[in-house]
Amino acid sequence: MASAVVALAAAGSAAAFQALPPGGQVNDDLAAGIDRTLGVNGDNPTNADVVGGALVAGKPNVPWAVLRAHTTGHDQIFSRSFANGVWTTRGNGTVGGRSLSSHAFSGSLNFDQGQDGEAPAIDFAGTGRTVPWATWYENTQGAQFGQNNIFASRFDDSQGKWVFGGQGRGLQTVTDTAPVPSLNIHTNQDAENPSVAGGSAVDPTKPGPWVTWQETGASAPGLGNDQIFVSKPVGPGTANCDGIKPLGVADGSGHVPAIGGFCWNQVGIDRLGADPSLNVDRGRNAVEPDIAFTGNNDGVPWVVWYEKDTPSTGLAGNEMVFAARGIVPNPAITPAPDGGFEWQVVGTQATGVLDNSTAGSTCAASATAEGLCSLNKDASKDAEDPRVAAGTMNPANATAPWVTWDEKDASGVNQVVVARLVTAPTPHFEIVNNGAPISIGANPSTRPDITFSGNTPYVSWREDIGGGVEKGFYGHFVNAANPTFVLDESDVPLAPTTQADVREPISSSCTANPFNQDGKACQGTAIGTPFFLFTNDVSGSTLGLFGDAYVPGTPTTGAASSITQTTANVAGSVNPQGAAVRVSFQYGTTTAYGQSTTPQTLGPDNSVDSFSDQLTGLTANTVVHYRAIAVSDFGTVVGTDQTLTTQSAPPPPPPPPAPPGDGHVSAGRASISGTTASIPLRCTGQSGANCHLVVKLTVIETLKGHKVIAVTAAKTTRKTVTVGSTTVTLIAGQRKIVKVSLNHTGRVLLRARHALKVRLLVTETLANGNSVRVTNQVLTFRTKKH
Repeated sequence: MASAVVALAAAGSAAAFQALPPGGQVNDDLAAGIDRTLGVNGDNPTNADVVGGALVAGKPNVPWAVLRAHTTGHDQIFSRSFANGVWTTRGNGTVGGRSLSSHAFSGSLNFDQGQDGEAPAIDFAGTGRTVPWATWYENTQGAQFGQNNIFASRFDDSQGKWVFGGQGRGLQTVTDTAPVPSLNIHTNQDAENPSVAGGSAVDPTKPGPWVTWQETGASAPGLGNDQIFVSKPVGPGTANCDGIKPLGVADGSGHVPAIGGFCWNQVGIDRLGADPSLNVDRGRNAVEPDIAFTGNNDGVPWVVWYEKDTPSTGLAGNEMVFAARGIVPNPAITPAPDGGFEWQVVGTQATGVLDNSTAGSTCAASATAEGLCSLNKDASKDAEDPRVAAGTMNPANATAPWVTWDEKDASGVNQVVVARLVTAPTPHFEIVNNGAPISIGANPSTRPDITFSGNTPYVSWREDIGGGVEKGFYGHFVNAANPTFVLDESDVPLAPTTQADVREPISSSCTANPFNQDGKACQGTAIGTPFFLFTNDVSGSTLGLFGDAYVPGTPTTGAASSITQTTANVAGSVNPQGAAVRVSFQYGTTTAYGQSTTPQTLGPDNSVDSFSDQLTGLTANTVVHYRAIAVSDFGTVVGTDQTLTTQSAPPPPPPPPAPPGDGHVSAGRASISGTTASIPLRCTGQSGANCHLVVKLTVIETLKGHKVIAVTAAKTTRKTVTVGSTTVTLIAGQRKIVKVSLNHTGRVLLRARHALKVRLLVTETLANGNSVRVTNQVLTFRTKKH
């Protein structure tokens, strides 16, 4: 995902964020039917959703969005993903839709392009969490329809299309060929505001898409009031949906078709006539649910919602936020709960299993009990618009639900509150941030959303900063032992609530799930950069949908130290501005650099963090360019270029002192005494010089074989015969009479001839191996009688 960071878009990003893409909108693909000049819808509670995901297991997660866009006809649901700096529309037509013959808007997910698609949501499911699932609602006509119905589709990358999933619930008209794969419990009742999450209590490697929504109750005691329902998938590859509730309609084969190979199975105890409502107070409206999966293997479904309007007798009349988890049912329950789960409401001080008793659970026994089972900070104040995310701030712990909502404070101003599930001494929700709201403005803070990036929870909301001006607020929690909120940014421009009373959805490239060890090891070595969508007025009446991501500040390239011929230490600093960031140094002999240090991860925090590293492999006496860089999952921010000069190579060592050299030899006249010759020698030269001498006595004789037989004669073999030799070394300034005597051969010749003429040769051996003659004298040895 990383690419060069360019200037931020004036229409969107605040200082701490990077526009996705700069100057562009998410709702912009005219060829697919997304006309940015027509804009997106502004109806509550949302016009878009976003999640991090990938189509290939282990690849970095990128933003996937679904949105409700105005068109020249009815509002359509579209999906787009962001990678390599651009948004790409996902899907060219659908499989199983009613509009197959007339794709006026080729990228639309709508079942019927002649009806408005509303309130889209998206998450990933399937093997390896690689299958995007989108859900929304649209009005469905027909004898057994006539109201808003919930739909869900999965993206099939091999076809490039969205494929509807679910049991056939019948045809809209007798001429239709596409059965309606509605999720509704009753297709003739209004159903709205769905949410989808991937999870499984059976096989964590293959999470299925679970969907929750609100639907008008069709029987007492909830007749006419919105109820919360949940369905889980049966599939893929299901042959038919016979007998699966909600019951479908058989086609000509006599079986209920499993459209797209899936069925939807309602989940919970039949406690509203034959319907598995999650309402605590079934006699009033429960709306805007959200769903997430928690636990070591995402095996525990959690649903949050709020209840409002006129209560049942004896119960509270203010708006209240509730959370319920799916639990293994009591085997004594008859009939067995649908989908293999019953629901347990968990509040700040009490819990209660939803059942088919008169009250419906212990949580509805009284207004006091209801308040204890709620998540409200103050059970007497209005609380609404909850959202839930799975995660943990402590990597050693399993993920748990974190819930955010807005609630009126003592002065009647809506503030954003966050709570997390705590298991001891018994499971209950605890308000974090020391029990205080995370928003503090004097004007309303509304429509929060929550996500995890790795082990850090992030929250977004919209806030009136005065005069009807709306801004997007974003921040994260620190300190796992006592989670405390840190505000990262409060200046993202939003359309006024009067134009767009919508949630600004937030997600990240490292949401906690079993495929990244609950956030400890982001897929594809992603950093885990949070990103979000937001709605702003672009022309006074047209709403644009924009994308932003956290971005670090510009790093500072510091000075170099400990510079040697081949290494240098360099320093830098950067403000991560609320999200994790990866830092390093680039270096080389030019500003093209070419080498870099091993990346380090800093943050998330909002202070200037220092970092350092060692540059290696440098060349002596060379100018080296270097700079600090900071990387998010969406780009690189670079510091200024700095230079250093490596140390010069040391001069070569001085040559060793020249040897004193060879001495010079002079020789005097040799004298003879008996069979010994004596010659005076003298060595001269500089101090330390030596004279290495060889002294030889030789004769030239005629040989017969190896025997000397005569003095030299013609036509005979001649050989120089050594008849005496010695060696001696003198040092400069030394005089010495060197004696050399006849050897055995010389003495034999002398006795035979009585007079022996020999040659005295003195040579000096020099340091270079050569020899020079010092003297060459002829001497005669004589016997006594001569």
